[in-house]
Amino acid sequence: MTTPEPPDETPTRALDGARTTVQDRSTQRQRAMVDAAARLLIEHGLGAVTHRQVARAAGLPQGSASYYFPTSASLVAAAVEAAEDLRATAAQEHADGLPRRARSSAATARELIATLYAPHVDDTVVDARLDPMITAMRDPALRPIMRASRPRLLAALRTVLDASGYDDVEDVDLLGHVVDAALVGAAAEEDGRVLDHATATVARLLDRWR
Repeated sequence: MTTPEPPDETPTRALDGARTTVQDRSTQRQRAMVDAAARLLIEHGLGAVTHRQVARAAGLPQGSASYYFPTSASLVAAAVEAAEDLRATAAQEHADGLPRRARSSAATARELIATLYAPHVDDTVVDARLDPMITAMRDPALRPIMRASRPRLLAALRTVLDASGYDDVEDVDLLGHVVDAALVGAAAEEDGRVLDHATATVARLLDRWR
């Protein structure tokens, strides 16, 4: 008895290949929009995370953003999660790149601020970064995302302290809150030197641990 030959699977394979290509393309588009939304959030704040601006930043039609993120809430949630992951990763990379040496309280304070608000920080940090973070913390849907990134950020601050000669500091969480509060207070000054004023405030706390 002759064993029948297996059926030609070429059509199925071709169909599977086409399906995989479409799925890959879909995943890439969604990833591009999430990345674009995260960058917009970090650089311009929550107000910049709209379907129109995210699609434009990703180089895709606006309909694509609405398709993958039907509501503004879903788009913002994806942006916040991606931005916090980017921020925590950049914070640890910045901290890991610091040479180990004794630093002054002012120099250490500036590195702590740069780490907590990685990948970049300037005098617009309160309006562009801190205010949106506070807004996200008030939102029950976004609060868990913000809380989930906190341990990674504190670990990065710990790395900065150890690299700068402050290895006796125990309450890193308190220090993180002081950095945030120092920036808010500095933003109230009228000269626009937010980082300088915040650095001075954080340095005063560090002096107590010398």
